[in-house]
Amino acid sequence: MEARGQKAPLTPKQVVSLAVVSGTAIINGVMYGWSAVLPKLQEDTSRFTVTENDVSWLVGSLAECVGPRRVLAIITLPVAGLWLVQAFSPYLWLLYLARALMAVCGTGAVMVMNPLVAELCPARVRGGAAVLPEVFACLGNILSYLLASLLPWETATAVCAAPFLLLFFMILLVPESPYWLVRKNEIDAAERSLRLLLGRDGNVAGELEAIRSTTTLRQSEVKDQARELRKAHNAIPVVLTLSIFILRELGGKGPVFLYSVFMFRNAGVQLDAFYCTLFIGVVRFVSTCVSAFTLDLVGRKPLLMAAALICAASEGIVGTFLFLEVEEATWVPLTSITVFVVSYGIGLGPIPWVYLGELLPTPIRSLGASIITFGYSVFLSTVNLVFLKEMSSLGLGLTLLLFGGANLAIVPLVLLFVPETKGRTLQDLEKAFTPRKKIIQAEDNPGFESDEFSGR
Repeated sequence: MEARGQKAPLTPKQVVSLAVVSGTAIINGVMYGWSAVLPKLQEDTSRFTVTENDVSWLVGSLAECVGPRRVLAIITLPVAGLWLVQAFSPYLWLLYLARALMAVCGTGAVMVMNPLVAELCPARVRGGAAVLPEVFACLGNILSYLLASLLPWETATAVCAAPFLLLFFMILLVPESPYWLVRKNEIDAAERSLRLLLGRDGNVAGELEAIRSTTTLRQSEVKDQARELRKAHNAIPVVLTLSIFILRELGGKGPVFLYSVFMFRNAGVQLDAFYCTLFIGVVRFVSTCVSAFTLDLVGRKPLLMAAALICAASEGIVGTFLFLEVEEATWVPLTSITVFVVSYGIGLGPIPWVYLGELLPTPIRSLGASIITFGYSVFLSTVNLVFLKEMSSLGLGLTLLLFGGANLAIVPLVLLFVPETKGRTLQDLEKAFTPRKKIIQAEDNPGFESDEFSGR
């Protein structure tokens, strides 16, 4: 959010709004980190018995109708209650139900969060702001690990409910997305939202005009967005962003994080499973914080390509050592795994989510984010489910080599087809995938632009 040529400082309202919206990512961080309580849960048979099969399952267009900020509030409200249900449920089926509903809340938050962050902040700091959800997710992981190690499983689970009621009330104070309000023809409400975000000295009129220039009423319904998605300049960024997510999941980040203890021990390092998991979590958290501070300085493309290349090399080195069963220099796989975690935290983890908020054009942003998040979830689950079978048939070494190949494929994809988004306004990025000839025609003939691109 920044009118062309304007470089006003971030207002306190923008800072608080970005922090609160990004904070909803802690839902997923705490939820995934909760798996650390499962060993204690299996030991406690006083209420129900949890088998190994149960453990594998337990780990395992609304925004456009009511508004992204309201959706986040709706999602966050039941989360505290769901944690309490998990903590004190006398039945295993109720624990399953609470986990399933928690997964729905987490997925919904992911769909809404990054596009909303992109719409609430200026272009020059959008990269760092868009990394904040990943930072909060990593923080949630670490908090879950610590709670699981220090407290009984029921207490650890109940404590996880604490932040979410406060988060719900804080979300109510966040202004609604001005882009969504314009799409709903609530111009006065959009102006009030911008005034809250930009302050009394902000260029509210210029920002509102910039938003209206790329937003129309015909983008307010899902069917209209589906119609817009058939246009090449809207479909291409969705396909590219989804491809990056798919390749990242095929790159095996889930299995690498899940089986890091095994890989460390294979390298000759006899770490306690908890300390190993905590080490990985802290390294990822610190490197993600580094990404938040460097992304708007270095740019998205070079950082993502470098991270993908380093992750591919790290997996290739570990895979080669395991495949050849090299017994000397056990520090090499250990170092490679650590380098993978750092590179993932700096680039491969957060930047695809940044693209989710930046590359998707306004006419299809809600629908496109839903498609990408659904595809990401499917491939994440598939890779995690298939990994053990693949490892048993091919061996861990060869499996890691295949993972490295998928990460390597990200480099030419980003280099050849993805534009640099650093410092560019969302209005400017609307034209990134539009043929140059059509842009010139639109500039020379405003009527052409209205009919062809704005749907007016």
